[in-house]
Amino acid sequence: MEGGLALASAHGCAVLSAESRLQASVANAKIDMNTGFSHRSSMRDIIAIYPGSFDPTTNGHLDLIERGSQIFSQLVVAVLTNLEKSPLFTVAERVEMLREATHDIPNVTVDTFSGLLVDYARQKQAKALLRGIRAFTDYEYELQMALMNRKLAPDLETVFLMPALAQTYVSSRLVREVCKLGGSVSDMVPPRVEERLRQKIFPSLSLKVGAAS
Repeated sequence: MEGGLALASAHGCAVLSAESRLQASVANAKIDMNTGFSHRSSMRDIIAIYPGSFDPTTNGHLDLIERGSQIFSQLVVAVLTNLEKSPLFTVAERVEMLREATHDIPNVTVDTFSGLLVDYARQKQAKALLRGIRAFTDYEYELQMALMNRKLAPDLETVFLMPALAQTYVSSRLVREVCKLGGSVSDMVPPRVEERLRQKIFPSLSLKVGAAS
């Protein structure tokens, strides 16, 4: 998964499959004593953060956002601004694409952050982090980050969601590569994101189309 130390902090890992997430989203559901959540509260009372670079937003991201919004009372989609790599889209563009794609989900907000995610989580009074795991390689990376950050934020939990089967292979990196090579990404990203991708990657073509119209 994309990111680094800034993108993963946890005290234990609650792994939710597509089946178990329905149980977790039921109001007043009690959390096991091995987790940090209070027995007197449910996950519906918790603010969660879904961090990432989102360069660009994919249908896999939206799948997790929609499902996360059903589990938590508030979900903050946080765009990391201090990436070491050079992103394709600016932070402002990524925020705009996310807001366009999530405008109809009332308990989802889009924000930006830099530095350690644990510091940002404290600022937002968040008690959980939402992360997606597509394959075992993702889990290995996420677990490493979770264990490293446990000392930094023992009061934060990380909830892992498995992606929908159709989105298991989708990542922002692969979407960019396929698009650059002229392939179709229409089933991997929202229509507006695909349009922006082609405008960004093939600006001369976009100018020609605009002039012809």
